[in-house]
Amino acid sequence: MSINEFFNIDERLLKLDKEITEKCEDAFKEIDGITEYNQLKVLNAYIKNGVSESAMAGSTGYGYDDRGREILEKVMADVMGAEDALMRHNFTCGTHTLAVALFGILRPGDKMLCLTGRPYDTITGVIGIDEKNDGSLADMGIIYRQTELKSDGTPDIAAIKAALSADNYKMAYIQRSRGYSTRPSLTVDVIEELCRAVKEVSPETVIMVDNCYGEF
Repeated sequence: MSINEFFNIDERLLKLDKEITEKCEDAFKEIDGITEYNQLKVLNAYIKNGVSESAMAGSTGYGYDDRGREILEKVMADVMGAEDALMRHNFTCGTHTLAVALFGILRPGDKMLCLTGRPYDTITGVIGIDEKNDGSLADMGIIYRQTELKSDGTPDIAAIKAALSADNYKMAYIQRSRGYSTRPSLTVDVIEELCRAVKEVSPETVIMVDNCYGEF
């Protein structure tokens, strides 16, 4: 069989395609391995939590005894290796979800420190960075501060440790995605380094990660 039964492609290009595909074979195998592992992890979570046809039934009203929702959240917690999870259609977007977490953890008088510079535009209004919008964190008396990124766009670990040592922060906030800026998105290794730095200086500080586009 040949692709040229359908398309008139130069044989030199087909040869180059074959050579490049062979060079990438190990990388493709690694990706396939990750895919298979995660698929099995999800299937195991479904089995462990007893997902059945009854969990797929629709629900109305307040969702009391919504077995499907409860099981789905248990599945998600197991898949992510978390203590618990919220996974609901009520969260209309990422910013809404982040806002729920922020308002759920922070109280008037608390301080939060963003470790990755200025967060992207949609969350600044929730925090009240530029102005104290009605209903924002700033309006509730929550104090926001941030450490600036280094010239290469990476988090400044030394500045973060200094800031945490100088004051008591309820939350350390990490934004993985570059958002609308030109800085690099954070790798898992960098996030781990940030978490270690926070816990080294301020063990009681809650770490919140906006892990947008980060799973699997």
